[in-house]
Order: sequence, then C-alpha cells, then structure tokens
Amino acid sequence: MRSFLINHSYLGTGDLFAPSRWLEKFLHPHRHIARCQYRGKELTVHWTRRAQRQLQQLEEPLLVEMQLYFSCMVKKRVLFHPADFESDSDIIPVTQHLSVTVRTVQSDQCDPVEFARHYPGKRKLETPGAKKMRPRELTIDFKQGQWRGNFSI
Repeated sequence: MRSFLINHSYLGTGDLFAPSRWLEKFLHPHRHIARCQYRGKELTVHWTRRAQRQLQQLEEPLLVEMQLYFSCMVKKRVLFHPADFESDSDIIPVTQHLSVTVRTVQSDQCDPVEFARHYPGKRKLETPGAKKMRPRELTIDFKQGQWRGNFSI
C-alpha cells in the first residue's frame, strides 16, 4: 500500500497526499499571465517568477510543446525545446521570450513498460477529432534547474 501512496504515475494519487506540493503552489504562484489564440480559442499561459527570471536570461524564445500522446493510455506531456527546434506544428508566440506549439501523436505499439520508459515511435494524428482537442491553460515553472509544465484541455 505504501508504494501506491507515493507513486506519482498514471494511477497514483499524485498531489492528494503531498502537502508540500500544496505549500509550494501557495508560496510560488503562477503570477505571470499571457493569452493567445490557438485554433480560434483562447489559450491562457501562466508562469512563476522563477520561470520569468529564467526566460529573461534566454537569448532566444523557449518553445513549449504541449503533447497529447495516445498509446495504451493517454498521456499529457509538456516538452521544452530550444528555439531552433524544428516543429511540424504551428508555433504560437506568447511573449518575446516564450512560444508554444500543440501536437497530438500516437504510439506505434502498446507495451506499458516500453511506454513508461521511452515513449516509443509515434506519428502525428491529423484526424478531425484530434484537431478538435485544444488546450485551455498552460502552467510553467522553473524548479531545481529544470523546466516543468502542465496543461489542461
């Protein structure tokens, strides 16, 4: 039972038993907000003061990829790329230091162990249903030397 309580995987309890995460959200709220248009809908981007300081130090805009990954389970991923990253999706500028893109991809195979480790080979989904999925909100933080993010649909 102990491993279930501290497991932050797909079926774990996540923030439910993590009061330190609630305190972290209170002390470092996502104070910076920008809005942009994606496929005719508004996308709201929030980021912390730590992320703002890090963004201002960058010479080129940071590209944030919001990815819906379909395999055995659906996984939302937020990936951070350098500005010279070649994306096959539309790149939407949010601020002079930040751009976002959205991709919906599908795995070539369904192996739960391989999926959890490496996110195996994928192809971009171009179906009408996949194109209807739009993110509403993106939150970004820079903590312990790493970019972190989450988004909602």
